[in-house]
Amino acid sequence: MKKQPFHISGKLHLTGTSRFIADEAPLAGMLHAKFFYAPVAHAKVLELDISKAAAIPGVERVVTAADIPGDNQIGHVIKDEPLFPEQEIMYLGQPLAMVLASDELLAEDAAKLIRLEYEELPPLLEIDAADAKGEWYIPERKIEIGEVAKALAEAAFTLQGVTESAAQEHFYMESQRCRAVPGEGRTLTLYTATQSTMEVQEVMSHVLEIPSHHIIVDVPRLGGAFGGKERSATLWACLAGLGAFLTQKPVQVLLTREEDMRSTGKRHPFKSSWKVGFDASGRISALDIELLSNGGAYADLSIAILERALFHADNAYHIANARIRGRACRTNLPPNTAFRGFGAPQGVFVIEAIMERIARKLGLDPLELRQNNVYRSGDLTPYGQPVRESNLRELLDKLRRNSSYDKLKEEVQAFNSDHEFARQGLGIVPVKFGISFTTALLNQASALLWVYIDGSVSLTTGGVEMGQEVSTKCALVVSRVLGLPLQRIRVESNNSQRVGNASPTAASTGSDLNGNAARIAAEKLRDQLIPVAREMLARQGVDCGAGEIRFEDNQVWCVSDPDQRVEFAALVREAYNARVPLAAYGYYRTPGLHFDRERGQGNPFHYYVCGCALAQVEIDLLSGEHRVLKTFIVHENGNSLSEEIDRGQIIGAFVQSAGWCTIEELPQDETGRYLAVNPSTYKIPTVRETPIHLEVEIVPAGAEYASVFGSKATGEPPYIYGLAIWFAIQNAVWSVNPAAELRFPATPEAVLLALE
Repeated sequence: MKKQPFHISGKLHLTGTSRFIADEAPLAGMLHAKFFYAPVAHAKVLELDISKAAAIPGVERVVTAADIPGDNQIGHVIKDEPLFPEQEIMYLGQPLAMVLASDELLAEDAAKLIRLEYEELPPLLEIDAADAKGEWYIPERKIEIGEVAKALAEAAFTLQGVTESAAQEHFYMESQRCRAVPGEGRTLTLYTATQSTMEVQEVMSHVLEIPSHHIIVDVPRLGGAFGGKERSATLWACLAGLGAFLTQKPVQVLLTREEDMRSTGKRHPFKSSWKVGFDASGRISALDIELLSNGGAYADLSIAILERALFHADNAYHIANARIRGRACRTNLPPNTAFRGFGAPQGVFVIEAIMERIARKLGLDPLELRQNNVYRSGDLTPYGQPVRESNLRELLDKLRRNSSYDKLKEEVQAFNSDHEFARQGLGIVPVKFGISFTTALLNQASALLWVYIDGSVSLTTGGVEMGQEVSTKCALVVSRVLGLPLQRIRVESNNSQRVGNASPTAASTGSDLNGNAARIAAEKLRDQLIPVAREMLARQGVDCGAGEIRFEDNQVWCVSDPDQRVEFAALVREAYNARVPLAAYGYYRTPGLHFDRERGQGNPFHYYVCGCALAQVEIDLLSGEHRVLKTFIVHENGNSLSEEIDRGQIIGAFVQSAGWCTIEELPQDETGRYLAVNPSTYKIPTVRETPIHLEVEIVPAGAEYASVFGSKATGEPPYIYGLAIWFAIQNAVWSVNPAAELRFPATPEAVLLALE
């Protein structure tokens, strides 16, 4: 078979012909939605007066909580989030009313005429204040192994401290949006930017009090998401759907960038206290960590995010005695939500900060310290899951060789000795990232496969395409099973009527779950075609057993006589004539997953992805600015379905993480108002922030305990690598001020404050 193109949407994107939600011309009679947003972060609602807005000619309707026919509730995990608040405002920018008008500017002007009478209440904005008041969604979660207190008391050395990481804006290119179209018989189609068609369908069903099969959710592709459309999109989809249902006209919700940034949740800020015990070699004997997260006004996914942070607080290191506790705190900010890594980066940052402190305390090499502590095959995690296949020591050895680490250290030391106003530093971070939804029921997927009479194929899965190319990977799986060129396979939009009950496309499971479902469907279809193929080959004089049939190069043939072949399209035509089904449904569920939350023990992950990164930075002592001079990444990915896609995911995740660590800052005032709500005030990474020298080595390791065809996930694990930049900056600062406390993110201002 000829070399496959690695990106089935690449030409469409390159030529600007790929279609996104709301790219089409407005539908006849379509209404535009604009919102009246809460002007304060916390208040009692006394009166909401919509009369002036509703009276404007051209305004079709002003919708409030009073108009909801069903349940005014969009909370999914915990039922704590109203579609429209009726009595209590919980965050600044919370939508209180929706104006529907034929003209978008008219709707915007009308929304300004809505009047709110309220009694302002003191907002809770910070983690410490919320924790002190016991504002938690659920009681404390805990994972524990060994005898922590005893091991700490007996440790030769101990350290303790507090580590904080900050919020991050998703900054997807496509803002939150939905186009809702009413149909006959109280049906409703939602073309919406969501990572979870099932959630939107289920919640919309409750809000409108109509059955789920009346609600069609269709997602062609997303213009980026990074977790920001897993739960956050549900609010905007339900608002559009409610408007369309009430008016029986198409309704479009399309947020401006500023509306989106002001009213949607971010990556969770964390504040974590810790105590660690270790010996003279730096081997950790005991670890006690308390993780606190700022979840915002409603639970959203904060509990699951905290849980993954707990699971990754050990990162790559085997610690025999560990106690890891966590509390997710409710505050008066927009509900913080899923973001690439889903709590793991926040948990990993804490243990890596600890490793740096240990290395500094003992005068040990940071890379060798990490090698001395990493997991070996068979070691147990704090939650009792064995690490069945660990090559972390080998990966770190490879990183040492690739970066010429010993020589690089000497170069950095020489540079720092010779320069008065600049300093360099090195940062090293390994990763052991667990793959699976930690909520076990989500680890299932379906796929629907049709072969048409000409031999072309239509594939629908539950995977939402958002630039990560789950579509390409699923098509590659089908291509491999049926022996077809990728051009013969079309991946359809994610549609709740073709594939229902789809789990969110998240947690780096998109290709694993949907790829396996597509594989099973393709294998069923292949097995349905094999008897027909044997008959056709028999007519050519080939006596072939079922196990000898091969599908390859758009043809079907027998191992015993490869010269006699049948074209795939001819096989399909023959099967149709013989009334053999040309469709198949595939269902997959990840095996072996279980976790007892009361005991904090179990097997929450199907497998782990491991890797490591080293960054060399240079900081300007006068301006506080930094440059990333070199970065080396070593990443295992099993038997990659597409190494080009995986490489793109690795680099993209690394750069996005570098932004979180160094330049992306979300200041807020004492009222809970975000002060960076557009590209002029919120800085994201550009080509200027990428390393001058970047090397990525993809290691085909760890396939035995992996997923579809031995491949491994790549969406989130590489995000951890960006932390190496923060630690490199910290080490450069320490070369000037050994007592410095560098805050997160390491902005120029933070660097200058640390240097003081």
